Amino acid sequence: MPYNYDVSRWIRVKEALFVEDATSLTHTATFTIPAGSTLLDIWVIPQVLWGATTSATFKAGDANSANGWFLNTDLKATDLVLGERLQASNANNWGGVNGAYLTSAGRFGQQSANMIGGYCPNAYSVIGVVTVVGPSSTAGRTRMIVMFCKGRKVVPVLA
Repeated sequence: MPYNYDVSRWIRVKEALFVEDATSLTHTATFTIPAGSTLLDIWVIPQVLWGATTSATFKAGDANSANGWFLNTDLKATDLVLGERLQASNANNWGGVNGAYLTSAGRFGQQSANMIGGYCPNAYSVIGVVTVVGPSSTAGRTRMIVMFCKGRKVVPVLA
């Protein structure tokens, strides 16, 4: 007999679309992760390259480090082009712009009272910011997706 699980009860996905508008210098998205949850992944996906006159860069972090997850990433051409994505949980998809929270030793997160290997004992926020110098276009589109879960508690049996 197949099991019918509603995974939407445990896995949550939040998404923001950064849209270039020819006037704004910064675009910020804050993803709140509830206490007791585990951060699973962060994806950054370009849909349309940005056309700002000088630069358009993306970074992701938290309240402790603005670029803890991903350092300044060029959204116009070189760092993140169409068909690519940044992915926090996969070292092959860091794009060379991984922040201090992503290391080859397997570290994932800030390792503090707010996060331990992705587990968030307290409420936590992932923050994505696009900074534009010379806004002049309405072309750019970059999607940021944050996935986390909050499982059901199981009490271990002591022997």
